[in-house]
Amino acid sequence: MENIRLETQIVEVQGHKVLTLSGEIDVYSAPQFKQAVVSILDGAEQHLIVDMHNVRYMDSSGLGILLSAVKRLRPNGGTVNLVGCASSIDRVLHITKLDAIFALHQNMEDVIKAISPA
Repeated sequence: MENIRLETQIVEVQGHKVLTLSGEIDVYSAPQFKQAVVSILDGAEQHLIVDMHNVRYMDSSGLGILLSAVKRLRPNGGTVNLVGCASSIDRVLHITKLDAIFALHQNMEDVIKAISPA
């Protein structure tokens, strides 16, 4: 019997596609995570928004996927936005200084404000 490590869902919030995740992002679930990210980026979204409220763990494979998204979005002024990271994930982002690469937000309202034109 196979355990579901990661559940992905793409929803729309105020005209923006949001990748909502639940579970763990690791070497086993990374292909599924990458596929979900690519499907949003292929839809010509300028900003990637990832709802991390229900993610318990993320290893370097997940970070690599997010860094690839930054590399793809930045030349056109896009951003990678992580919403509601667990404290353990926040800690890893801070230690690795990736908190300067990804935009970290506490809630969806903050993200929408940050990426909406003034």
